[in-house]
Amino acid sequence: MPPPPEPYTVDAWCEAIGRQRGRPVCIRDEPFEFGAEVPSGVLVPLDRADYILVDASLPTLARAQTVLHEVAHLMLGHDGDAMHSIIDPALEVEAELAADLLYQQMIRAAARSGRRGGELLAQLPSWRPSAWWTDRRTDWHVNQLWIKLRAGMPDVTIVSTTTGVQVPVEVGGSRHRHRRVIEVHDALRLLRPWCSSQVHASAQRRAHRYRLDPAFVEAVADAATLAVAMRRRQAALPAVEDPLDTTSPVDVFDVRGEARRLARISCAWFDSPVVAAEVARWVPVVAATSTHSDRLRPSLVQMLPVSPLPEGIVRRDRSSEAVQAQHSRPSG
Repeated sequence: MPPPPEPYTVDAWCEAIGRQRGRPVCIRDEPFEFGAEVPSGVLVPLDRADYILVDASLPTLARAQTVLHEVAHLMLGHDGDAMHSIIDPALEVEAELAADLLYQQMIRAAARSGRRGGELLAQLPSWRPSAWWTDRRTDWHVNQLWIKLRAGMPDVTIVSTTTGVQVPVEVGGSRHRHRRVIEVHDALRLLRPWCSSQVHASAQRRAHRYRLDPAFVEAVADAATLAVAMRRRQAALPAVEDPLDTTSPVDVFDVRGEARRLARISCAWFDSPVVAAEVARWVPVVAATSTHSDRLRPSLVQMLPVSPLPEGIVRRDRSSEAVQAQHSRPSG
């Protein structure tokens, strides 16, 4: 397998792999249908080339991991059908571990060459005490988000390289951070059909009324959208008619920067009364403990339309000062 070539992207690397093999490896970004059964990427071997089809809505970091996962299947000689109708968990974990290593190889090659330094050097470890503490705090919050997503969607299959029992605190450095961010992205993709742009806009307006700073406004809006989406999915409600584009607004290739964004979302989801108010407004009758097995039985929420409460209604025991205080602490 050739080393990663300039400009150190998965597209350039696949071209180099294809030249060495004498058989092209082509990447195509395609609009995938929503749904947990559809993987984020598939490998399609044809007569003269191997095609990697990738969900076009993936952010850059998740797209790179998806491509490298399929490249790992190719290089390791794994068998299987293109749509993953029969999944061997051991092979999937093996490919995911290989993809992690390929990703680390790519960013280190870029760092050594001096190219894309500002974009990729940020992924390498920093040993300053303040940076170390910020990273550990960020990792903790991202891990909390990961646990919440996994617990809220126990019926779905997310390829994970984590072994043993899920624990609330894991300090694993940059490689662990990369792994967690990728798995959180996988879970968020599965929630996409229930992510409503109406909920997001409503949470933004509520956060602006409490005069939160812009970074927290976005984090609160994203957290509220995800919290409502999870409730709707747990209640087996249909997909929303106004799905929110969950693609990251910037070209995310910096794991540390994306982890900090996810950490802010995690803090808002757990602590923000704005998020709680939006959940109460949009899905007030959905039980948070609903499971996949509950979908087989008709429920009240399936028989009655769910309408939002009036936007002016807020909790009387939550003043705007209390809300601001909750969000005034430093971000991860």
